[in-house]
Amino acid sequence: MKSIYFLSILMLSAFTTNVYAVSSKLNVVCKGDDVGAEVSVNGKFKGECPLEIKVPMGKLKLKVQKNERIFEQEINVGNNTTKTVEANLITPVFHTAGKESQPEQSKSAKRDNKGNVVSNKPCSFCPEMVPIPGADFEIGKYTVTFEEWDACVADGGCNGYVPLDEEWGRGKQPVVNVSWNDIQYYLEWLSAKTGKTYRLPSEHEMEIATRAGTLTQYYWGDDLGFHNANCRGCGNRYEKKRNIPMPVGSFKPNPYGLYDMMGNVWQWTDGCREGDCSRLVLRGGSFEYEPEYMTLGYREGIEASERVNNLGFRVARTLP
Repeated sequence: MKSIYFLSILMLSAFTTNVYAVSSKLNVVCKGDDVGAEVSVNGKFKGECPLEIKVPMGKLKLKVQKNERIFEQEINVGNNTTKTVEANLITPVFHTAGKESQPEQSKSAKRDNKGNVVSNKPCSFCPEMVPIPGADFEIGKYTVTFEEWDACVADGGCNGYVPLDEEWGRGKQPVVNVSWNDIQYYLEWLSAKTGKTYRLPSEHEMEIATRAGTLTQYYWGDDLGFHNANCRGCGNRYEKKRNIPMPVGSFKPNPYGLYDMMGNVWQWTDGCREGDCSRLVLRGGSFEYEPEYMTLGYREGIEASERVNNLGFRVARTLP
């Protein structure tokens, strides 16, 4: 009798796991010459691009390849969601004569007459983006604002969710009280409106973008200094007022021209906390936390459904 009971439990567990595993989908998009590329997930061939397949939730390794060109990315898929990835295949970087050739994407980034990367904003309601030198992605110049989120809601997107602003104001204030799950609706809406695939940055991308080629404790130097970021004890002219997040761009940008990469509000990433994809990684610290929480070595992790009044996000996009 006992063996039958355990067998029933095992069968039920297997059935539950199977249902849970196929509750999410991965939509791999390819265009032009990339159509027909082979798609592999976690090392297993799944078909040819474009392709929509059922996948388990959690962290997955996506590989799309056609002849010598390849696209690889670690992605995180939530439960009962559809994750869309635009696969832009490139020729791998080779090292020759001690020098590293740069991917085509970094060469095509727009620059001014001084060689500085120029940001771009494809539409009035879109986050302004900055291509990262030597990398194959671009990232938001600022964290997404209430103004940008409210444009999504007004257009029928974002699942109609209007996050609380804690009476701090909306407009150029960084949007807070948005969960990782909420953000997926924003990304879906923004991608549909622009015809480009937006996503959350990975942990690795956040670190590259935050450091901006520097080797110091903070991207402005080894000393905390004065008025470099918004955190508890950072020393800025706003500290005598209420301890609240400031409008985006209130402090100096890092060398890549990105604002508030440290302090102001925590930022969601697509990274899993210690391999546990029920907890997503946050980076950057916030106005309520001390300076040590802003450093690149500090990582926080919370559940995808949590909404917090010191937590926001910025968007990223793989460059074509």
